[in-house]
Amino acid sequence: MFNQDKQFRRPDGTHYDSSSFNVRQFEEQYGPGGVPEGYSMGATTPLQDPTTIRVAACFLALMGAGMLTMGFYCFTLPGEVWTGVWSSILGLATFVMVWWAFVIAGRRQRWLQAQKATDGRGA
Repeated sequence: MFNQDKQFRRPDGTHYDSSSFNVRQFEEQYGPGGVPEGYSMGATTPLQDPTTIRVAACFLALMGAGMLTMGFYCFTLPGEVWTGVWSSILGLATFVMVWWAFVIAGRRQRWLQAQKATDGRGA
């Protein structure tokens, strides 16, 4: 059976309770899409580099383009109209996720540049 309880871990592997977690403060401290190093739900290193986020978005865009292409191809086949409709809807939804990934990457990059400027390391 699926367990809804998530196990949060510290970098040293010990569990911690996230119930008193303030998301806004966390985002202000570590930036958009950022978390403290080593902290995540299932991954050891979450995706935080803006360039890597953009690369993942480009791969996702290729997947969405493939779904749209197959959707339009299915429209030409007899009896496959609904397959074309659903494939096109999924392809368009994928491009919404691609757009959001680019938005997050841009916000993250601006935040990182602002952090470098305030730390005195240059922009």
